[in-house]
Amino acid sequence: MQKRRPFKAPALVIAIVNWFIPGSGYLMLGQVARGLTIGLTILILFVLGLLIGGIHVVDPPDFSVLHGNLVRSILEKPWYIGQFMSGAIGLISGWIGPTQPPSHARANDIGTLYTAVAGMLNLLATIDSSYRSTLEDPYEPSTAEGP
Repeated sequence: MQKRRPFKAPALVIAIVNWFIPGSGYLMLGQVARGLTIGLTILILFVLGLLIGGIHVVDPPDFSVLHGNLVRSILEKPWYIGQFMSGAIGLISGWIGPTQPPSHARANDIGTLYTAVAGMLNLLATIDSSYRSTLEDPYEPSTAEGP
């Protein structure tokens, strides 16, 4: 008995949806358990980072005053790259975070690390879900036979 996906979508659509809402790319492929497990893990890890260090740990680069160029602004706060990868929750937190008073405690660093790791996990899930959308049967990854 072959399992069926709810509908077929291009890999790019799966990747964008999975980036924006962690785990949703797997849900689009019909992999409910995997989608919920990965999505909840990423969201819980991100929220734990916010609870440990406060919402100000998500501190995006200041693009309004480009200190010379865009790359330099991003490299001044490289941890935001990981936080941005966490999707909608990272974007919303990046919008709210700079308006809150900063913390300079060690917990701030730990919270930053948690939120950035959540984004990196979401990047891996996005790559995997978009790859699985190209397979005939997304429930079983293809295995190439060696020589």
